[in-house]
Amino acid sequence: MLPPAPLPVPAKPRRALVALLPLLAVACARVQAAPEEPPAAPAAAATALDAEAATSSRACAACHPAIYAEHMANTHGLAFVDEEARLATRDFKRENCVRCHTPRPIAETGLGMVPIERRHDLEEGNTCMSCHARTGYDYGHFRGGAECRVAFEENVGTVESCATCHRIAGTPEQWEHAMKGKRAGSQCVDCHMPLVERPVAVGMAPRPVRAHVFPASRSESQLRRAYRYRARIEGNEVVVTITNAGAGHNFPTGSIQRALESDVTIRDAQGNEVASSRAVLKVPYLSATGLALPRSAQIPSAQSREHRVPIPTASGTVECRLFFKRYYPIEDGHPTLSRRLECQSIPFSGISPSTHVALVPLGAPPGLPEVSPAEAARPDGLAKYAQLPPGTPSVAIPEGDAPEDIERLVAILEFPVPGARVIARRRLAELGTKAVPALVEALGHWSDETRDQSMELLLEIGDPATAPLVKALADDRLYVRYHARMVLARMHPGGDVRAEVRETLVRDLARPHPLDRRSAADALGGLGDPAAAPALRPLLEDPDRDVVASAAQALGRLDDRASVPAMEAALRRATFVESRRDLAAALATLGSAAGVPALLEGLDYPDDLIRKSIFDAFFEVTGLHESYDPDAPRLTRLEALARLQSAWAREGASCLRRPPTVDPEADERAWRMVE
Repeated sequence: MLPPAPLPVPAKPRRALVALLPLLAVACARVQAAPEEPPAAPAAAATALDAEAATSSRACAACHPAIYAEHMANTHGLAFVDEEARLATRDFKRENCVRCHTPRPIAETGLGMVPIERRHDLEEGNTCMSCHARTGYDYGHFRGGAECRVAFEENVGTVESCATCHRIAGTPEQWEHAMKGKRAGSQCVDCHMPLVERPVAVGMAPRPVRAHVFPASRSESQLRRAYRYRARIEGNEVVVTITNAGAGHNFPTGSIQRALESDVTIRDAQGNEVASSRAVLKVPYLSATGLALPRSAQIPSAQSREHRVPIPTASGTVECRLFFKRYYPIEDGHPTLSRRLECQSIPFSGISPSTHVALVPLGAPPGLPEVSPAEAARPDGLAKYAQLPPGTPSVAIPEGDAPEDIERLVAILEFPVPGARVIARRRLAELGTKAVPALVEALGHWSDETRDQSMELLLEIGDPATAPLVKALADDRLYVRYHARMVLARMHPGGDVRAEVRETLVRDLARPHPLDRRSAADALGGLGDPAAAPALRPLLEDPDRDVVASAAQALGRLDDRASVPAMEAALRRATFVESRRDLAAALATLGSAAGVPALLEGLDYPDDLIRKSIFDAFFEVTGLHESYDPDAPRLTRLEALARLQSAWAREGASCLRRPPTVDPEADERAWRMVE
């Protein structure tokens, strides 16, 4: 029997606006709608949509074309495809960075809690629904229009809402103490979502509306609003002063790879370079062994940094330049990741040469107010970690086993001091059973950094943590349940405990929250108990695409051949390329060739990271490669793809295989050794 015809790969989201032009035409015909009421949804969009279509950013474009156009070009819309993000995160293999670059709705897991990553529609990055979706709302029958008044999250745009993702970088905490931030009554949206006069939706009267451009580090005009620059000669020194004159947080802020670089070059009268100095103003690269708190060279709001360079010659010229880099280290002339903000040339003569060494500006010791471990762990707080009293030079590691000592050790897991984290983790592992309650509690922490390390520690502690983790499966807090499932699946408990965990997870497959169903399916696949398969099969028709993918992958791991017909039907319904990849790979694992044509077609998918993931899935289940390289130029890829198509036509289902089992801990250790 010939394999089924290939299913079409959806167009790239960035091209989707073309497909929406008919909807826009209908929408534009409604310009006579009363301005005080939202217009009815365009006719073509007013039919009942499933939740997948209704929650796509592209669905919003029909009524909000200007906002959607801004979304396609802003930092949130580009969060997954951005060059800097991929470079800095090792193509999103670094920790859980992808959680904030392709987030599910933040209200779904609670404002302030770092969100859970979405597994479909990745190229949309932060979708409209990532910020706007309302918890518990049924979007399966969403039609837009007047329904928009009640369908979306009311707290969107607040500092607390922004902090859900940006707290991990420390920016909200900086804002809370900044002269031009909270102290000045400013909010995030004042600078990053300025008001513009236009209709909020097609057919409505113009009014002040928040723009969705999100100007920040990629905007030259926004950068120039943030700082004031002055270069001059004082005596026999060049003095460059950079002032954070406009930002309501540190400058630069955000990720550790952001950098402001002051470069000074001194030439003598003959044009020969006689001295140079470069000051890098940024969050410092952190020591892996020391306990000293970092001295950030960022510039706090309304403060300045001075870069002083002695002049070693009597006459000549000083060249002063200022660069803003979205990734450090990167060359000055990089076309997208580096921007030259200033370039000045100052001639001088009659100077008494100096023999002093250049003074590169250093940050002040930590000066933010003290923050207790309990306050730092609050989802509604803004502090990144439990700040020590101002002036504290280094992290002290508690040596006792009292509850407050353990609480402090867990808090250190969030500190920007890798050496302190290592020692704190070692102490918690040594405490074993005594540390388990605090570590289980930390599974519900707002930050994925603390959660991840707590999970690893619970795995290391082993059996003494099993019973508390089983109890945590019934916790009222979503994240405690979610991460307890992940740990138990990796523990592989045996005997009666295994049966109890399986039965609990099977019941969790029917919970109303999609992340309960998704994580329960993931955990059942990890446990490897075929008895769970019948309960997993109905999830192949779940309205949440991530739940469908998790169920398919679990059924594949359980070798449940009885689920193949339902899984093939799910593949026919799937529209997102990532969902199709996951279903196709699970089918191949079960011996069905129905999805292989979709995998082969995906090997020419435009986005390189998604294309790599499709090839990884294809190779795992077929063992075929024909020298295909997902990073090769397209013509070279197509030549290899033709060979793969021929090989598949020749060998067919006979080459299908179960993917090799890879121990995740061994894989991580190997990767660290390679790095």
